[in-house]
Amino acid sequence: MDWGRAKSVLIFAFLMLNIVLGYQLWLDLRERLNMNVDLTNLPPEINSIMQERNIRLQAKLPAETPELQDLTYRFTIDRGTAELQKLDQPVDSRIIFFSKKELLDGLGDVIPSLEEYEFDPAMSTDRVFVLYRMVEGLPMFDVTLELYSSNQKIYAYKQYLAEQIQPGQNKEQSVLSASKAVGNLIERNLQPDAVIKEIRLGYKGQLFDSKSQVSAPSWRVVLEDREIYIDAISGEVVTEESDTALSVEEGE
Repeated sequence: MDWGRAKSVLIFAFLMLNIVLGYQLWLDLRERLNMNVDLTNLPPEINSIMQERNIRLQAKLPAETPELQDLTYRFTIDRGTAELQKLDQPVDSRIIFFSKKELLDGLGDVIPSLEEYEFDPAMSTDRVFVLYRMVEGLPMFDVTLELYSSNQKIYAYKQYLAEQIQPGQNKEQSVLSASKAVGNLIERNLQPDAVIKEIRLGYKGQLFDSKSQVSAPSWRVVLEDREIYIDAISGEVVTEESDTALSVEEGE
C-alpha cells in the first residue's frame, strides 16, 4: 500500500469534511440570528396580522432607500438561447464559498464576464449555484449565471448575458422602504403560515420578445416555496414566481 498517497487522501477528506461542517454551522447561525429579527420597524397592525396568520419573518428588513431608476438593456444570451456548457475540466465547488478572487481564478478564464456576477445563497441549492449580474451593487434578477455541481465539482454552467445597461427614461426616485413594501405584502397577499426567508433590493422586469428590455427597481421577497417581486417605487406586487426550482442536468 502507498501510505503516502493514503495519508494525502485522508487529509483531503478531513479538509472537505471541515469545510462542509463549517458551512452547515454558518447556515445554522444565520438561521438562529434570523429567528431574532427586530419587528419594531413594522407597524403594530402588521405585527397583529402576522400573529393572527402565523406569518413568520426570518429575514432582516434592509434599511436602505436609495434613489434609483429603471435600467434599459438587451440580452446577448437569453433564456431562449442559453445552453448548458460543459467544462473541459470540472472545478472544486468550494471556490463558490470563499473569495471572489478564488472564483475568478477557478473559472474566470472559462466563463465570460464572470467578474460582473455575484453569488446568491438564497436562490442556490447543493446542485445549482445561482449568481446574478450586478449593477452598482444591486442584482439584476433576470440575468443569471447558474453553476451546476455534482460530487463537489462544478462541471457545467448556463449563463444569460446582457449588455448596453443604461438608465431608463424615468427619473430617479427614492425606493419604498423594505418595511413598507413587506408590510403591504403581508397585509394583502401572504397566506397563513407563510415564512419570509430573505428580502433583497435589485432590478426585475417583464421580459418581452424584443431587443431592448427594461428592468425596474424591485424588492425580492423569498418565501419557503417561491419568491415574490414588489415594485420598489409603487409598492405593487408585479410578479409572483410559483416555482423557484432550477432544472438540473445530471452530473458526470
